[in-house]
Amino acid sequence: MAGPMAVTTAAPRQSLPVQAPALDSYLVLAKASSWLEPLPIARDDASWTYWHTQTGHRFPVSITGVISRVHKSSIALARIEACREVWEPRGNTCHAALQHFAIARWRLPAIQGSSSSQHLPWPDWQLPPDPHGPLYGAYGAWIEPLLAEPLWDHVSVIGSELMLFDLARNVAGTIDLVLRLPDGSCALADLKTLSAKGSRYDTRPQLGAGIVMAEQHYGLEFSRGLTIWSKPGQCRIQSHTAQDCRQSWTGTFAAYEQRWRPF
Repeated sequence: MAGPMAVTTAAPRQSLPVQAPALDSYLVLAKASSWLEPLPIARDDASWTYWHTQTGHRFPVSITGVISRVHKSSIALARIEACREVWEPRGNTCHAALQHFAIARWRLPAIQGSSSSQHLPWPDWQLPPDPHGPLYGAYGAWIEPLLAEPLWDHVSVIGSELMLFDLARNVAGTIDLVLRLPDGSCALADLKTLSAKGSRYDTRPQLGAGIVMAEQHYGLEFSRGLTIWSKPGQCRIQSHTAQDCRQSWTGTFAAYEQRWRPF
C-alpha cells in the first residue's frame, strides 16, 4: 500500500487536517454536540487507503473494496473502470455540491469542512452553492434537483463526508451524510449519481457498513438507510430499514471473509 502522502480527515477527495480528540471522548461528544466529531482516521486520496492516525494501523480494505469483491464480477469491474472518466468527475462534483449545501445550510463546523473540488475556497462555503455557477455548472442538471429535494426541509444534517472504521473487521470507509430525523432517530444517506439511462443497484451493504460503524463510535440510534439517486433533472430517495442494511452488510462481509480471509 502507498504511504500517507495526501492526508485527508473528513471527506472523500480533499479535506482539512484535524487533530482528533481521545478515543474515549467520542460517545460524550456525540451526545453533547449536534455535530459529530471526526474520528482518528486519515486517507491517502491517491491510493484510497485509510490509516488510524493514533496507532498508525493501515486498513487493508475499504467498505467499497469489500462490496466490490463480493458483488461485482471482474467483467463488471472492468466496465466500471472503462467509464471512470465519465462517472468520477460527475460523482466528485455532485458530492462536493451536496457537502457545500450541508455546510451552508446547517453551519457545519470548519473542522469537518472539506471539498471534492480542489478549487473551492473555504469562505465561499458560507453561501449556498449555485448549481449552475462556474464551480458546479457542468453537472447542474444533477445538482439542482438534488438541492431542491423536499427531504432537506424535514431533517437536520449532523455529519457530512465522515470517515469511519471498524477495527474488529479491519475495514474503513467514508459516508456521505448522517441525518437527524423528526422522531429523533438517525438515518445514513448515500448519494449516487446516474446517467439519464442509468439503473439502480443494491446499496444496502454500503449503507449497513456505515450504520454499523457510526453506531459503534457515536452511540446513535439509526432507523433508516437512504439512497439519494441523482439523475439529470430528477432526484429520488430510496429508503431501507436500518436493520435490513445491517443484515446486508453483515452477510456481505461474511462472504468476503470466507473467501479472502480463510484463516
